[in-house]
Amino acid sequence: MATATGTREIPFGRQLVWRSLTDLTSYCPVCDVSYVFDDDTSGGGQAIGLGSRFVCVPGRLEGGSPPPNAVGGEIVEWAEQRCIGSRLDLASEIWQTRIELGDEERGSTRVTVTVTCEPKGGSRLRHSLQRRAMQRLVQHTVDSELAKLPNHVSPVHLDEVVEEQGEAIVIEREGNGWVLHLRGEVDAPAVRRLELERRLEGVTVVAVDVTRLTYLDSTALLPLRRWARAASRAGRPALVRGVNQEFDRMMGVMGMTSVFLRQG
Repeated sequence: MATATGTREIPFGRQLVWRSLTDLTSYCPVCDVSYVFDDDTSGGGQAIGLGSRFVCVPGRLEGGSPPPNAVGGEIVEWAEQRCIGSRLDLASEIWQTRIELGDEERGSTRVTVTVTCEPKGGSRLRHSLQRRAMQRLVQHTVDSELAKLPNHVSPVHLDEVVEEQGEAIVIEREGNGWVLHLRGEVDAPAVRRLELERRLEGVTVVAVDVTRLTYLDSTALLPLRRWARAASRAGRPALVRGVNQEFDRMMGVMGMTSVFLRQG
């Protein structure tokens, strides 16, 4: 048996992270996997819980039925907003994944992922020879799951949490990354309360949209500059979208015009 554990902090509240991980749809674009639950009668979100059984298939099913050899699974652990565990039964192995959520400072969430793989049948010698390769595979699986965590946070849920409060900073998924929207008056209290820097660092932000921005406090400039530097190191442009005289004026005053690639 091989086991690996890893932890990552993401800049979203535990309730939001839990909902994003457990409000399953028939297809997950992040993992490129389709899910069919035993009680699946529609293509919308599924209400899952302890004992829920499912099959999973790579890619989109496009309304079809899963093949006879589809991998079966079950939710084997469930503690609301705290922990979820799943078990996948393959022909030669049993894979178990446990995701545990914990609160961190400033409203972020600590996510701990533990993956275990147990072979079925075979001799002890065979298991011994395969143990090192299996351990690497399990560790790679944990690392991959941790890397994908921010992208599982649904933009719909983010809008519910942020926009319903009339806030000035909204993040939405687009393609393989996220777009950060600065709207209305982004003053110093909003920058602190909505933790602009943590939102820019917690996920892959591919662009900042300033189309609806009316005021930008100087406290927002340092997080934006750090985001631009991180994007440059990753080989991406620091793209700022939208025609906005207020933003351009502020960048000109602070000598930051050349830091960003303007679009629109």
